[in-house]
Amino acid sequence: MIRVLLVDDEPLVLIGMQSMLDWNALGYELVGTARNGADALERIGEQQPDVVVSDIRMPVLDGLQLASRSREQYGALPVFIMLTSYEEFDYVRRSMGLGAVDYLVKIDLTPENLTAALDRARTAVEKERALRAPAQAAPGGLESYRDRFFIQLYSGLFPTDGEIRARAGELGLTLDAPAYAVAIADIHNRELTPDQQVTLSTGVTRMAADILPKYLPCHVTGMDLRHFSVLLPLQSRDGLEQRLTPVLQKVNAILYKYFSIHLWWAVGAPTSVPHHIAKSQKSAFSALPLLSEADPILFCRSDDATPMDHRARTVAKVQDYIRKNPDKRLSLNDVAAVFNFSPGYLSQLFSQNGQTSFVEFVTETRISAAKELMASTDLKIYEISERLGFESAFYFSKVFKKIEGVSPRAYLQKLRGDPGAREDSADVD
Repeated sequence: MIRVLLVDDEPLVLIGMQSMLDWNALGYELVGTARNGADALERIGEQQPDVVVSDIRMPVLDGLQLASRSREQYGALPVFIMLTSYEEFDYVRRSMGLGAVDYLVKIDLTPENLTAALDRARTAVEKERALRAPAQAAPGGLESYRDRFFIQLYSGLFPTDGEIRARAGELGLTLDAPAYAVAIADIHNRELTPDQQVTLSTGVTRMAADILPKYLPCHVTGMDLRHFSVLLPLQSRDGLEQRLTPVLQKVNAILYKYFSIHLWWAVGAPTSVPHHIAKSQKSAFSALPLLSEADPILFCRSDDATPMDHRARTVAKVQDYIRKNPDKRLSLNDVAAVFNFSPGYLSQLFSQNGQTSFVEFVTETRISAAKELMASTDLKIYEISERLGFESAFYFSKVFKKIEGVSPRAYLQKLRGDPGAREDSADVD
């Protein structure tokens, strides 16, 4: 059971979140609520939650200060999901920098996107627990210690090559290849119960660990219920794609025969430095959302040119979709679902490959559409606000002024050359 603490200075928001989900049925236990960051920090120490869902703007300590102090005192757990508003772009960036796994816009909060955010938090919690838990001393216990070593290696917990080789030597492993790359397998299958997923994931990972070494040296490590990593010692970086693609296709065919599942593969950028193996795995993880049924194997280049080019094109496609739908209230979760991405990945994609964040781009696109309507129609401000899906004309005017520097009324008067014109009273200056 994943333990959850809810933090918000608005009582109605806390009540709403408490009643929004059947928490226990979803595998979550609500361990309490808090009305400000200082109270929340104290409850984190007392209740030891795994996940904190916290507002950003709060008295005493705000959400960013809470996340920062929690990380200082308690480490990576609990993980944070931040609640924010459309305008708090800078806060969103800073919260992700403090390790928040997701953020949700309050006005768009639904059971579906709250559940999706909690599921991402659960994954982060389970990974951190795997790092903290002692390896199982049982038959095959050496393999458990080796798996833990590779998880730590991929997490970048070893600062030097010397320490990596020393720890590997203790486990009977040799890491002296000229180069390495990490491949990540994404297990695609129909929806299963958690118990069925565990059985499937365990079987697929074990069989892959048996099959792959027959074709090339490697180490297979289960990461979560849908992914496993493969460390590939390389004698040369040259021709990696030509050498590895037939092997992965062969493994896919064998596993499909036994389990009726498809594997999609992202192969991280090769490195000759053992303590950069974590970077290879990270580049592979970042490429996973770029995979598709038509393109199930992707190789990241050393300069990241191929995935970055692909990501830039993907951002352009998402931006085009947003521009064509300015009248829809497009949340991060909504657009991510359209393109079959996780919200966290889509947010990261914009941050790394766009000029603005996702939220900023959506807002600026809607304001641009409003300006076009002002120039081409006789619609009143409240009518434009309604057409573009803003929750109120007041809020539309507030966002418009934040971006354009003037109120919609002033902009419209200047546009029409009529400084004495009157508009509806919902406009704000």
